[in-house]
Amino acid sequence: MLKNSTADWGTLTKALHWITVLLVAITVPVGFLMAATYGAALRDEQVRSIHVLLAQIHHTIGFGILLLVALRLLWRLSNPVPYPPGPRWQRWIARGTHRAFYGLLMLLPVSGWAALSVLGDTERYGAVPIWLFGWDAMPAILAQRPLDDPFGYAAVAAIHRWAVYTGGGLLLVHVLAALWHHLVRRDAVLLRMWPGTCSRQRD
Repeated sequence: MLKNSTADWGTLTKALHWITVLLVAITVPVGFLMAATYGAALRDEQVRSIHVLLAQIHHTIGFGILLLVALRLLWRLSNPVPYPPGPRWQRWIARGTHRAFYGLLMLLPVSGWAALSVLGDTERYGAVPIWLFGWDAMPAILAQRPLDDPFGYAAVAAIHRWAVYTGGGLLLVHVLAALWHHLVRRDAVLLRMWPGTCSRQRD
């Protein structure tokens, strides 16, 4: 079943969901490693080659996530959404969590892109490429600002970090809620999104 129904998520929705999960699981640790190697990369050519590879992976996956989220939103708007079980307050929390995920998954790559844009080419750090695979000339989306500008790199990068940590907390809540539905309430919430399954398998 490619499309969603009022009972189950369709194959395409599941595929987009789990591909997004995989990309996030890769790019978050890569992003932390990229940040950790940045200072040393300015002094050591070997570390720089590792840092560049990490940046290529992190930036490229970020653009991929941005595209996937746009596709997911378009697909979701053109499909029915399975009706969530439980009382009204649980349905409200579930809808709010999903909307927050969409917002954060858009904010994360856009804020990262913006942070690289405002950093630009400084005397202290040199040119900062924005990668798409091996191409290092993705266009900036904000004008470059001085490092001491209150709306410069530090401020935009802080938004990016805040989105990472907020997303991590939201993901933990999301996973725990799915496990609670599956193991305690024993309903079909988790099975509806699990690859190769449908809600009828729990009926």
